[in-house]
Amino acid sequence: MKLLLIFIAAALFFTSCKKSDYKSILHDPALYSRTVHELNRVVMGNNFSPVVASRNYAYATVAAYEVIAAGYPQQYRSLVGQLNGLKAVAKPPTNLTIDYQYAALLAFCKVGEAVTFPEGSLKYYTDSLHHIAVKHGMPTGQISNSEAYAKAVAASIMAWSKKDNYLKTRSATKFAINDSPGRWIPTPPLYGEAVEPHWGEIRTMVMHNAKEYRVPQPPKFNVTDKNSKYYQ
Repeated sequence: MKLLLIFIAAALFFTSCKKSDYKSILHDPALYSRTVHELNRVVMGNNFSPVVASRNYAYATVAAYEVIAAGYPQQYRSLVGQLNGLKAVAKPPTNLTIDYQYAALLAFCKVGEAVTFPEGSLKYYTDSLHHIAVKHGMPTGQISNSEAYAKAVAASIMAWSKKDNYLKTRSATKFAINDSPGRWIPTPPLYGEAVEPHWGEIRTMVMHNAKEYRVPQPPKFNVTDKNSKYYQ
């Protein structure tokens, strides 16, 4: 019995001596920058076009922001009702302790992973964040609560993203190529296809319609007349 008490006392001592500096690491803005870079590696490694990549980053970033906005409502306003189609985002339970910075990182990764491929592309990174939280003393319950909330917010953002018409444009007709003067054609060395010719059909974030902001038509293609607006 005496040995058991000694063992329990020793265990409690070492537990109390465990570092609890997780905030200095997980709340560091530089870690968020590194997290964005991890998604950037996935995007570039799988050759997403810059146009599609912008969508990937946008949804992941909104997810992270919504977590922070929920945790600090006096400082940040939710984007619900401000972004087109975003009608609701999961709210945090009022009776649970959540580390919103940690949850924001996870929500970013979960959405970033969902809008890219392959499946599980950021799991190694989210596992490393979990390890940091454990190793540096975040309470077990808080870890679980934070991870659950990140998952809930990510699900809300993914449900919203699926209604932006992106999937429909994947099967849309490709840009028609012909030899009309001034019309775009594939060029060396890649001879790639036209990038996202139907991108204008994607739901806008803030504008109701891209036609709200009209720009002047470009001058008519003409390289034979040195006095033409195009040539000049």
